[in-house]
Amino acid sequence: MSSHKQYRLDLDRIEASLREVQADFDRISEKLLMRREPITDQIIANLLEGYAYVDQLLEDGIEVFSPSGLDHILELNHIVLCGVNDSLRLEYGSHLLETRRRFADGIGAIADYYEAKRHKAAPRRAAGVYVLSVSQPQLFLEGNHRTGALVASYILVQEGLPPFVLTPKNAVAYFNPSTLIKWRDKQKFLDRQYYLKKYRRVLQDFFEETLDKRFRRSLRLDKDVTAKD
Repeated sequence: MSSHKQYRLDLDRIEASLREVQADFDRISEKLLMRREPITDQIIANLLEGYAYVDQLLEDGIEVFSPSGLDHILELNHIVLCGVNDSLRLEYGSHLLETRRRFADGIGAIADYYEAKRHKAAPRRAAGVYVLSVSQPQLFLEGNHRTGALVASYILVQEGLPPFVLTPKNAVAYFNPSTLIKWRDKQKFLDRQYYLKKYRRVLQDFFEETLDKRFRRSLRLDKDVTAKD
């Protein structure tokens, strides 16, 4: 059995952790390199929809880095910005259309990177894709960090590892490198060959050290409960 069929995401525990970060955000903000907007209820709701979408992609065995799967990455960005609200998406139709154009320009290089690194460990691939998405020029107009976290979670859980989820304990160690990555341009030689490689290693180590099994649940347990019912 392949790894991504053995585990699903525990959305209740993911929500609980995001709520803890929300409640503790003033303390977290004091340690950040750059001021961030507070985590609102709507941001949490949209992120949870995003994690649920990742969960379904994994359950369905969809490979998002295949040519036919790339639009699912775009959909994750739409979800973190607008949720699954069709009327809201209509309201922001021109923004989403421009986002689609930007995505079309940038996703090819990221998909090529992923294919070239397919044999590498999942935390390295997740960190590499995140860095390429968040650095300049960014993959999306908005929501690059949140979408990047969801795509990283997909890569990790596909290999049987826990998803990446913000916690009060890991928030500073996630936000600060993300800010530094955003300031770098992958089209500039020094940024690409030195800074972004350095941040990729930092993020890879971060994933390896902070992933938490609380946020995944075994499908075997689901099946056992269903059998007893």
